[in-house]
Amino acid sequence: MGLRENKKARTRQEIAEHAMALFVQKGFDRVTVAEVADSVGISEKTVFNYFPTKEDLFFDELPRREAALIDAVRARANGESVVATLHRLQARDCTRLASPHFAVFARIIEESPALQAKEIEVMARFTQVLADVIVAELGARPIDAKIAANMLIGVHWELFRSARAGALAGRTGPTAVRRLRADLDRAYGLLEHGLGSLEAAP
Repeated sequence: MGLRENKKARTRQEIAEHAMALFVQKGFDRVTVAEVADSVGISEKTVFNYFPTKEDLFFDELPRREAALIDAVRARANGESVVATLHRLQARDCTRLASPHFAVFARIIEESPALQAKEIEVMARFTQVLADVIVAELGARPIDAKIAANMLIGVHWELFRSARAGALAGRTGPTAVRRLRADLDRAYGLLEHGLGSLEAAP
């Protein structure tokens, strides 16, 4: 990036970090964008130049995660399925989702109906983005791509919610990571081999 782009990226990161510190301290719903702006020493308008909504301040990594989703499909190895590619991508997230830091993140979401509503919006966007890239990269029919994207993002979302429930229950660390990966493997096994293998848990 050039100097201007670097400066903008640093400003965006600074705003997000100050916002998260306030959310941790006070809870998402009790923090205003004006407070975030004051903590950084900028105007409220400047905050909105970087983040369209207050919810975007909390989910500040979404552009990066969306880009990673697209890049994973586009850059997958020859012969590797989209299912296998996204399985690998999400498996790397399990350590982060079982960390004490994520437990703080989970608590803030659990306390905020606004963030829970934003989560639904985010997953809908991820589904559409994934469907679009499946059509573009695989030449799939749009309806097939949308069905596949709904199932794949459904796994992603369920992993996120399961990790959140575990974090709120105090389950973090290596044991929690293994549990998340086992659940993820099972979910992707169902997608890879068909729901005909769905059965009662042993």
